[in-house]
Amino acid sequence: MNRRTFIYNVSGLALSVTVLPSFVPFYKDKMDRIAMGTLLFRYRFKRTKPRELAAIKNELTLLDVPMHHRDKFGIKKIEFWNEHFESLDPTYLESVKKAIKAAKSELLNVQIDRIQYNLASQNEEERLKSIKDVKEWIDGVAILGSKCIRINPGRPNGTVEKSIQSLKELKSYADQKKLTIITANHFGIETDPVKHVAIMNGVGKGIYTEPDFGNYSSPSVILPSLEQILPYAHIVSAKVVDFNDQIEHVTYDFDKCVQLCENKGFKGVYMVSQWSSKFHDIDYDKVADWVITHLKDNMKS
Repeated sequence: MNRRTFIYNVSGLALSVTVLPSFVPFYKDKMDRIAMGTLLFRYRFKRTKPRELAAIKNELTLLDVPMHHRDKFGIKKIEFWNEHFESLDPTYLESVKKAIKAAKSELLNVQIDRIQYNLASQNEEERLKSIKDVKEWIDGVAILGSKCIRINPGRPNGTVEKSIQSLKELKSYADQKKLTIITANHFGIETDPVKHVAIMNGVGKGIYTEPDFGNYSSPSVILPSLEQILPYAHIVSAKVVDFNDQIEHVTYDFDKCVQLCENKGFKGVYMVSQWSSKFHDIDYDKVADWVITHLKDNMKS
């Protein structure tokens, strides 16, 4: 999917969106439009086990994930969180790539979060170091054969202009590696959808958004904010947040978010994801099933 999938009008930076697909990817069924990452199962990885758990239940590594997601949920499109990498050593990365191939799966995206980088920094030394550090991850992700790499545009104290400057350089580098850069609304400068759109327009063709249901500040701003960045979407992060003991999502109206995407003409892939600042010792297999069921119930095709 690319931006030509969407028709939209821009007045300044305020979007009035009428979304109609000019190209519709072929999917055999709704499950082909669903992917799943490792973030949802972070309690099962050594590097992200919460201190509240004395021991890991059913430990996972990246080598296990392709078969796990395929056999447990019937999902072959996957996403890795960079916190779950054991290293960027090429030998290790090749072993992970083989595991993906063995499961006949596809690495759709790698999220780059847990490094100290700020692409919007007004401190030039910090900004240049950030670019260097992100390029190292681009190199590693390229070895895996991922389709996309998710890069954060910068922290809230940065500027749109510096973010654009950094992302232009990184896009050129990622293009050489046959990687597509996507940017989620991930608690940084881009949490303001107007700035997020300005960054997308400033960098130009070939960079996209990953609208994330779970990352805006309150339920009241989720839908209008998502609507502004949807025309630039490559994939959508169908992220849930808090659940009660009955495995019911309680943070915001998930179904309305999916319906918005579908009504605006999004025909791409939804990424099953979950994140909360709270510790929840619940069955995350059931959380995954909840998200999959609600995605399928609300997809048009």
